[in-house]
Amino acid sequence: MTQPIDIGSRRQQLEGRAKTVESLVDALQERISDGEFGVGSWIRQERLAEEYGVSRMPIREALHRLQALGVVEIIANRGARVQMPSMRDIAEAYEVRGVLEGHAAYRAARSSTQADIDNLHQAVKWFNDAVDKARSGSKTAAKDLWYKANELFHATVILAAGNSQLSASISALHHRMPRNLTWAALGGDPRLLADNAQEHMRIAEAIETRNAEVARQLTVEHSAHARELVEVHATSRSS
Repeated sequence: MTQPIDIGSRRQQLEGRAKTVESLVDALQERISDGEFGVGSWIRQERLAEEYGVSRMPIREALHRLQALGVVEIIANRGARVQMPSMRDIAEAYEVRGVLEGHAAYRAARSSTQADIDNLHQAVKWFNDAVDKARSGSKTAAKDLWYKANELFHATVILAAGNSQLSASISALHHRMPRNLTWAALGGDPRLLADNAQEHMRIAEAIETRNAEVARQLTVEHSAHARELVEVHATSRSS
């Protein structure tokens, strides 16, 4: 006699699998954007399945989702390879990111707390410290400080904006771009780093003084400037 299908149990299995795939996508995106899996490197399903303690099926589904996002390229009988977004992809991503982060800055200027403002000032201090390290020739220390400052600054603005959908959209764009893209364009150049620190300081001041429209505009300009730096860097490397 055929056993009846337990619809509730089946639904739970499917939901659990979907959550597993989603968490794998997030984890792999993070590792790729952090540079752990470099551009051109191969991602092996067997190794990931063993590492995460899952079967190859959710790994395969996660990689196909990453391919749809343009993060990896799946090649038959070889596996998945991390791919560098095209310059058009990068330019479009920076444009959209500027709009989204500009709106986040607008909202942050209207609703930020004193703790948020303190975090922004701390980030600006670290940006300036990174400039000092670069001027003294300590590029590794400058890089570490800049990453720390950049993460704190933008995370604070997004959190202060208080919109989870906006935060998710910005996060998705960040995951599509290699984490070191802007730093590579800055190249540890003290002058460029100083300009970058000033841009962040002006945004922080606009948020602190509740000047929402100025905060939005400065953030859009900041993103556009970052895009220009990346484009110049990419052009110089290909010439």
